[in-house]
Amino acid sequence: MFDRIWKDGLVSSYGPVEGHRERPSRAAGVSEQGRSGGSNGAGRGDGALPTFLIIGAQKCGTSALHSYLDRHPEISMSRPKDLDFFLAVRNWSRGEAWYRSRFDPRSPARGEASPNYTAHPVWQDVAERMVRTVPDARLVYLVRDPLARIASHWAHNWALRREVAPLDVVLRREPIYVARSRYMAQLDEYLRVFPVKQLLVLEQQDLLARRTQTLERVFAFLGVDPSYRHSGFDVDVNRSGDKRRVTRTGAFLDRAIRRTAPGRLLAPGAIPRLEGLFMRGSIPRPDVRAALPDGALQQLTEDAARLRAFTGQPLDHWTV
Repeated sequence: MFDRIWKDGLVSSYGPVEGHRERPSRAAGVSEQGRSGGSNGAGRGDGALPTFLIIGAQKCGTSALHSYLDRHPEISMSRPKDLDFFLAVRNWSRGEAWYRSRFDPRSPARGEASPNYTAHPVWQDVAERMVRTVPDARLVYLVRDPLARIASHWAHNWALRREVAPLDVVLRREPIYVARSRYMAQLDEYLRVFPVKQLLVLEQQDLLARRTQTLERVFAFLGVDPSYRHSGFDVDVNRSGDKRRVTRTGAFLDRAIRRTAPGRLLAPGAIPRLEGLFMRGSIPRPDVRAALPDGALQQLTEDAARLRAFTGQPLDHWTV
């Protein structure tokens, strides 16, 4: 079971899909002043606020969903994908005008995907900032087997040399790996301030194996034509088998490119393709269950039970 989850579930930055439609450039040149507080619609200043957000979870298919949604003629997705606007130490200080400039006001549905929005307690008060800024926004949350998500999270960071320690050491040192897999605990932050009708929880396996039905469900939730079809929906975005570790040169280029403004605006998939030129060796499949610190497995098991009760989904293929 876990072998299949590991092989099929790894997610990295997405690449272009044939048939992707180009849109005119998003609004630009707006003032970076102002804070939160407003409606979801366009009509004030340049750009517009989003009508929905993909809030996570990390390594659960957010890039793939971002890519598929952007192919719908009634939806426009932000560039770049991860805006991290509602994080105090990231882009919150840029103000609402900056955030509006990321979205096309001509689109009926506008969205972004920032998995860091469900990384409590590392990032705090995210839901509170969000509800003050876009109180009517729809929230989409992708989940997967909690242990598989941890494995993919660690493998991604190991591949890019952001982690150098084995998984058991990392999990003792960095509780965020487990926290991001406690999906119901993350949702609690949002359910305190958003009505449940504005939240949609999706299982990543549904996006992989039942994509047409899953996208229909998402489109209906977002208020756009659920019957729309695109050839790009048939393409597996971000599915990968064996992960390979980047060389030190590749890791240096990754950091250098991502920290520049032009690098952050590269076409989706350009950075992973550059990294691929400097990849070596396969990454061993970690035994997450054995690496978990004391008490973590019980936390994950109890959280998964709460999520099953909340969503009504059996999630019987999960390992907790």
